[in-house]
Amino acid sequence: MEGSAIRDIRRRLGITQIELGERLGVDQGTVSRWERQVENPRPATLARLRSLLERDEERRAFNRSLAIVRCDLRPASLLDQNLRLVEISASGKKAFTDRGQDPFKLMGTSFETYSNRIGAPHLRDHLLESGFLDGAALLFSFTVNARGNGNVTIWEPLTEDGQFIGALNYITSFFEFPANDEFTIEKIGFVATDNPGTFHVTHAGQRAHLIDGASFY
Repeated sequence: MEGSAIRDIRRRLGITQIELGERLGVDQGTVSRWERQVENPRPATLARLRSLLERDEERRAFNRSLAIVRCDLRPASLLDQNLRLVEISASGKKAFTDRGQDPFKLMGTSFETYSNRIGAPHLRDHLLESGFLDGAALLFSFTVNARGNGNVTIWEPLTEDGQFIGALNYITSFFEFPANDEFTIEKIGFVATDNPGTFHVTHAGQRAHLIDGASFY
């Protein structure tokens, strides 16, 4: 690893050379020599450095999720490691209300209970089969038809030390299906962690063909 990369990592972590050295078990002079490319870290030290960066990425991802929900940047919510709803943004509460659901009664509800309540128990099965909880899925998505009102929801996993600790989910778009009195899941799919350029559709409902041509708002 080049010295400039080590310096960039340290600055991204917001710490001094002394603090980085303390975390890696070396002195400030050693860190300085790394950054000036006078010497290189040992393989074991590089592994610890990468681990620090990975934990920082996880922390940033979690904080971004909190910001999206608490600053109401999207209709969004947070779930814990047991997929129980623990926090909802203001616009997220409105989205639930518009679909005829009481957001306050949903707090603490598990995803399994919620899926059964809306008549879509298969939704949870698709989530589990995607590998979302095990790190195999980068994103999970489903499209809802709520009596003619359509929306697309994205789920992102949250991790700590590589372990699943919860999920952020948010609505990316709203649109209209032809008028109907049903509540259905019209499309389910995921993006695999090792193939971020492909969306895998695992379920397509009777109105799924209308989604691509819908006018989003």
